[in-house]
Amino acid sequence: MININWTLFWNVINFLVLVYLLKRYLYQPLLEILDKRSAKIAGDLKAAADDREAASLMREQYEAEMAKAREKALEIIAEAEMRGKERAREIINEAKEEAKRIREKNLEEIELAREEARALLKEEVAAISLLVAGKYLQEQLQREQQLQLIEKYINSLDRGKLGEV
Repeated sequence: MININWTLFWNVINFLVLVYLLKRYLYQPLLEILDKRSAKIAGDLKAAADDREAASLMREQYEAEMAKAREKALEIIAEAEMRGKERAREIINEAKEEAKRIREKNLEEIELAREEARALLKEEVAAISLLVAGKYLQEQLQREQQLQLIEKYINSLDRGKLGEV
């Protein structure tokens, strides 16, 4: 007859029970945990890819906004330069006009001073002329008086010599 080794039988039964228990309480939960972990990793990878894509879109938007901001800044700078140049032209024109007014005023003052100098010169020339004329006339009068005196004296002398008194 067949001799069955009961130890082997019980070992096989124990092994099958152990496999069943391991499968039910360890392998199934372990597979579920691994599936959950795989799903979580897949979800995290998808979320990371989505985040990367969102970050890439945000970076593109940021770069576009920065380009717009640079353009706006360049426009503002160009406008400020244009306003500065226009203001500089206005200041230069105002300075030229002010210089022209000052020049005209100075020319008027010079002309007035020239007229005053002419008037003073005329007065002085007239005074000197009068003085010279006065002196000349005085000398002429004195000469004439001297000539008359001399003539009178000569006449009186001639008369005295001639016996006429």
